[in-house]
Amino acid sequence: MDIDVVKVGYAMPKLDEVKKELFNSLNELLARGLKTSFQWASDLLLSLEVGNSPKPLPKKIEGYKRPNFYSKEVLKRLPVIKPTDIYSIDHISIPYNEMEQYIHARACYNLKEYQRASFWLKNCHSKIPLFLRYYSDYLAADSSIKNIGSEATPSMFDDYRLSLDILSKKLMALRKENKADGYLLYLLGVVSVKLEQYDNAVETLLESIHKVPLNWHAWMQLGDLIVDRIKLSKLELPNHWIKNFFLCQKYLDLQLNEQMLGAAQYLYNCGFADSIFLLSRVAVCYHNKRYIEIAIQKFQDLIEIEPCRLENMDTYSNLLYVQHQRVELAYLAQRVVKIDKYRVETCCILGNYYSLHGEHLKANRYFHRALKLNPLCLAAWTLLGQEYMELKNSNDAIQSYSKALEINKYEYRAWYGLGQTYEILGMFKHSLHFFKQAQLLRPFDSRMIIAVGNVYEKLGNIDMAFQSYLKGRAMGDDEKLGLIYLAKLYVVIERPDDAAKMFLEYIEEHGLDEQTRDHSHAYMFLANYNLNRMNYDQAFHYAQKCLNYAETKEEAKALLKTIVHERVHMEVDQSIWMSMNDKQSKVMDYDKEIPRQLQMLSLTQKPESNTKEESDTNNDDDDDEDDSEEECLCNSITMYMDLKLEK
Repeated sequence: MDIDVVKVGYAMPKLDEVKKELFNSLNELLARGLKTSFQWASDLLLSLEVGNSPKPLPKKIEGYKRPNFYSKEVLKRLPVIKPTDIYSIDHISIPYNEMEQYIHARACYNLKEYQRASFWLKNCHSKIPLFLRYYSDYLAADSSIKNIGSEATPSMFDDYRLSLDILSKKLMALRKENKADGYLLYLLGVVSVKLEQYDNAVETLLESIHKVPLNWHAWMQLGDLIVDRIKLSKLELPNHWIKNFFLCQKYLDLQLNEQMLGAAQYLYNCGFADSIFLLSRVAVCYHNKRYIEIAIQKFQDLIEIEPCRLENMDTYSNLLYVQHQRVELAYLAQRVVKIDKYRVETCCILGNYYSLHGEHLKANRYFHRALKLNPLCLAAWTLLGQEYMELKNSNDAIQSYSKALEINKYEYRAWYGLGQTYEILGMFKHSLHFFKQAQLLRPFDSRMIIAVGNVYEKLGNIDMAFQSYLKGRAMGDDEKLGLIYLAKLYVVIERPDDAAKMFLEYIEEHGLDEQTRDHSHAYMFLANYNLNRMNYDQAFHYAQKCLNYAETKEEAKALLKTIVHERVHMEVDQSIWMSMNDKQSKVMDYDKEIPRQLQMLSLTQKPESNTKEESDTNNDDDDDEDDSEEECLCNSITMYMDLKLEK
C-alpha cells in the first residue's frame, strides 16, 4: 500500500515559529532528562534556515524526481531575526521549595544513579520532579535487569515485572485524576510496552504526542509498535509539523523508499536542508535502493559535517564491505575505535572488517558483543546470520535470521538469508517461501526475483524459472545473475543458439572481471558450441581461455587436441579433394600435399612409445609430467598454426 505524504503530512508553519517552539521544547526535555529527544530537537534547531543565511534553498535530492506539488510549497526566506531576540533554555517552572531536591536529584540522574535520584524526589509533586522521579524508577528497574543479562534468574524477572506493575498503577492513577501530562503519558506507554500491553501502549502514546508533539521519544516508541503499512495509514496523528519527520522515519523502516525520498525532499524545501537526521536517513534510503555509489557519497558527506558521529556508520561499513573497499573500511574501523569502542555501531563495523578479511570467528565475536550492548540491534542479528553461514553453521544462522524477523518482519535481508540457508540445506520448498517473502518486500529488486527463479529451476518448474529470470533481467539485473542463469537454463532445455547468445552477452558485459566460475563455464560452452558447428577458430579461441581456470583446465587441454585434430582432418580432406579435381596438377599436388598433411596429422597424435617411456620414467613426479604435456600441447598448437599460415 502506497502512502502519499501530501495526504497524510502537515504543512510547515513559518520557520521562526518552528524555532521558538523548538527552544521551548528544549527547556522541557532537558529538565526531564530526555536526552535523545533533546539531541534530536537540537539537531533540527541547528539545521534551520532562517533569515538571510547563505545556505542554498532548496536542495535537490540526487536521483529523486520531485513531483509538481513540491514546487508550490517552497517557502520564501524570512526577514533577518533581530539580535535582540534572545532565547533561553535555562528557565524551568519548579516550585522554590522543591528546587534544591530537584537539582540534587538531577545530578544523581546524570551520573546514572537512578535509585538515588528517585529517593530525593519522593516528596516532590510538581510536574517536572514527578516525571523525573518515576522515570528514574523505570530506568533503575530496566538497567538492573539489563546489567544482569543472561545470568538473570526467573525470580529476578518476577521482581522486575512487579516493579513495572507498581509503576504502571501509579501512572494510571494520575491519568484517572487528570494529573498526567504528555510526558507522564509517554512513560506510561513505555511501561505498557515492557508489560506487553501493546494496544494500551499505542493508545497512550498517541494521547501523549497529541499533548506534547515535540517529544521524539514518544514518536519513536510509537513507531516501534507500528510494523504494518496499513496500521500506519490508519493512525490518528496530531496535525503538527513534526508528523512529517515521523512519516519520513517510518517510510524508511517499512521499505517505502520512494515515499521516504518524497518526504525528505519536502522537508528539505521547508528549511531543514542541513538536518543531520534527514541526511542520514536519505543515505540509508539509497543503501536500501542499492544505489551504492550515491549512498557512499552521502555517508562521506555526513562524516565531513560531523566526523565524530557514529549513528548509521554501521550501514556505511556494509556498503564498503559490499564494494570490497578494504582500505576505506580499515580507516573507518580505526576511526570509530578511537571515538568509542563500546558502541554497537563500532562492534558492527569491526565485525564487517574482520569478515572482509576472512576472519569469520573474530567477526562473529564482535557481532555477539554488539548484541550484548543492544539485544534488539537488527543489523547485528542479520550480519551474525551471514557469519554463521560462512562458518557452515546452518542452525545458528537460521536462529539469527529468525531473531531479526522477530524484531522487524520487514527486514528483507533476513528473509533472503533464510532462503539462502534452506537452499544450501536442500530444502527448496522452504527456501522458495522465504525468497518469496523477500520479493514481496523488494518487488523491484532483481536479486530477489532471480533467487526465486533459481529455486524454481531446482524444483523442476522450468516455466516459472524461465519467467523469473526474464523478469529479473527486465528489472535491471545489476549483478548479471539472471543472464548467466538464463543461459544455463537454455542449455538444460536444449536451446543452444539462445544459450550461446546469453553467454556471449555475459562475457561482453563482464569483460573486465573474468576470474569467476561462471566465466569458465561460459567459455567452455562456447568452445564446444563452435566446435560442433565447425567454427574451429572461435572454438580454439574460447578453449584457450578455459586454460586460465582450474576447474576447466584439463577439459580444455583435451578439447584443444580435438579441435586441432578435426581441423587438420578437414583441411586434409579439402586439399585432397581439390587436388583430385585439378587434373593438370594432380601428380604435382599429390606429391607436395600428402607429405605436408601427414606432418599435420602427426601433430594430433602422441606416439605410444614416447607416452609409455614418459610414464615409466616420471611416475614419481606429477608436476614435471603436467609441464611436459602442456609444453607438448603448446608446441603442437604452434606448429599447427604455423602450417596453417603457410598455407
